[in-house]
Amino acid sequence: MRAFLIVPADSGAIAAAMASDAHALIVDMTGLASPAFFPERRPGVPLFYLRSHDLERDLPAMMAAAPHGIVLPRCEGARDVMRLGARLAVEEAMQGLTDGATRILAFIETARGALALHTLADAGERLVGIAWDAAAVRIEIGAPTIRDREGVLRPSLAQVRALVRLTAAAARVTAIDTPCLPGGDLAGEVEAARDDGFEAKLILEPDQAGFVREFSFRSPASSAES
Repeated sequence: MRAFLIVPADSGAIAAAMASDAHALIVDMTGLASPAFFPERRPGVPLFYLRSHDLERDLPAMMAAAPHGIVLPRCEGARDVMRLGARLAVEEAMQGLTDGATRILAFIETARGALALHTLADAGERLVGIAWDAAAVRIEIGAPTIRDREGVLRPSLAQVRALVRLTAAAARVTAIDTPCLPGGDLAGEVEAARDDGFEAKLILEPDQAGFVREFSFRSPASSAES
């Protein structure tokens, strides 16, 4: 299983993330003007996805870094993906980047986005992955917690998670499970993600990357014994 590490746009944090076993970094660029501290894209280093909650304003600066991809926050259907794809094509042309090289990672963070998941099966070739944020969806639907007292996902959240996995399979892109929040059962969540067919998991700390990769390769028997 691959680890997608969410990090702030800070040179120290990115340096630590680069030294981890993460497959990809998701860097929050909201409000930042310069991407100068990002390394060049080359084999052997984590993939770089850039995220901003104001793509309208920040996309030109983000594209100056020639990232592997752009995160589409609060994605609410294929139209959102295609709209961003059109903007990426313009930015690629303006900045001398290869046409179609920049990928899109869709984040499901709203109820509307969950209900529109099926449309992502035909969202175009730029889409490479679908992730979901249980904490964001929980707030929108008004659930008191993400999990019940037994540690089981609330039914509505479990449904969103299942739809993410099914849609990613239909679209033939990577399904990325929600991050384990501080104090959560990382081993249990990674095992569940593996068993449910997720290819990747969002993580919040660099030292979780190696664990996600190593643990996901264990057999169910060895996992139970650990």
